[in-house]
Amino acid sequence: MFFRKITTKKNGKEYVYVKLIENYRSDGKVKQRVIANFGSIENLSQERINYLMASLKKLHNEIGSQGNETIIPNDLRIQVQIIKQLLVDLTIKRTINKIVNQKQLYEIAEALIIKSILAPEASNPIQEVCKDLGLMDAPSVQFYNAIKRLGEDEAKEEFLAIRLKRINESESIHNPMFVYIFSINFEGTAFDVDVPGNLYLPQDYHKQLILLIACDAEGNPVDYEFTEEVNEVQEQIEILVERLQRNISNTIIVLDEDSLLKANNPNFLMAKQVVNLPKDLMERVPYFNTIRYEQKSELEIKEIRANMAKVTAGLENIKADVLLGKLNKDSALRKRAEAVIKANGCQDVVSYSFNEASQAFNYSINEEVLREKNQSVVTTAWQIEGIDKDLDTLNLPSTVKLKIDQFNIITDQLKIPPINMYVDYHYSPDVISGHIQLEIIKYQISRAMDMPQGGGV
Repeated sequence: MFFRKITTKKNGKEYVYVKLIENYRSDGKVKQRVIANFGSIENLSQERINYLMASLKKLHNEIGSQGNETIIPNDLRIQVQIIKQLLVDLTIKRTINKIVNQKQLYEIAEALIIKSILAPEASNPIQEVCKDLGLMDAPSVQFYNAIKRLGEDEAKEEFLAIRLKRINESESIHNPMFVYIFSINFEGTAFDVDVPGNLYLPQDYHKQLILLIACDAEGNPVDYEFTEEVNEVQEQIEILVERLQRNISNTIIVLDEDSLLKANNPNFLMAKQVVNLPKDLMERVPYFNTIRYEQKSELEIKEIRANMAKVTAGLENIKADVLLGKLNKDSALRKRAEAVIKANGCQDVVSYSFNEASQAFNYSINEEVLREKNQSVVTTAWQIEGIDKDLDTLNLPSTVKLKIDQFNIITDQLKIPPINMYVDYHYSPDVISGHIQLEIIKYQISRAMDMPQGGGV
């Protein structure tokens, strides 16, 4: 099959059409016939052509998979089970069950969380991805309703309570809680309708937001609010602080980097950025430093990825030699594995183990360390304003970690885009809020899990 331009003239004007032609044999001769008319070439923009190609590919995949049972790789099954168990261990399952109060709805929320961890960049609709992962098979509208529930105020209250409980188990209940205010982007997709051609053209959807994230000194997020408007930040901070104070008696410090808050509030302290704080003031003025991570340059990241690819290939070769019986001594294997890891500067990222008796070789990648290697550390000094408390009772740490990188761009995990005219209704405040809640849940699980990115024998 091939495309052909057909040029015709009518009333002195030239028209160019596009047709899909197929060759076929009849009576021993090769003939041609029209399979489809695509109309005027003027209507075939680059976006429409790309969308047609994507539609054909999707249709081909659907036809190819008909009648075939989805086979879930064993390592993927293991990862799914690890996440499910962590949802129990971190009390997330119990919390969601209190919110939805129905087994089927929990399983849908569970599938949504697992998908967002294992396949966050998947472009197919949520229900298709979850089915491919062997998770809950449900209509897209049920996933939509699930993420809305995660973003409601009731869910915020329930999640805040369990997160504070876990933090207080490991830290002093008198440590301050910090609220950081910064800009983020929410990214989704909508469809523009072309009525004459009946084509649906995908369009990117962006919404800039101001996020208020509450966290402890280690950067563990516990709660949030957000708004689109600068003039609503004061109201949102008061809502967030009030909810925090219903659960804790800790001092709350708000980091107002862009001076969005216009008035002092007796319920929290305000901190402003300072540059070159004089030494004599350091002893009299409460201050602290924040550290946060920024993405390194593209060239540096490519170099890190190249080293990871080389170390993985080297360890896979070792695994193959173990399987073939070419490498079976602990000392020889360790010498070779350590040489591969050291040559690529991955000593703090990659770990391995070898059992000589069972000839079992495994290696894993520490994802948290790898993420940090892709980022640069930025240190900022902050001074607390208008304080009338004794510094000793404030219990102020010298350093506060801001782990906000994952919130900078929040991507739609549903992938069930609406028609353009309904996009703001589709991406309602509760839906966007649910995505922010989802990011915090992902952070909790990612921090707790030790998921190997590699393999073993």
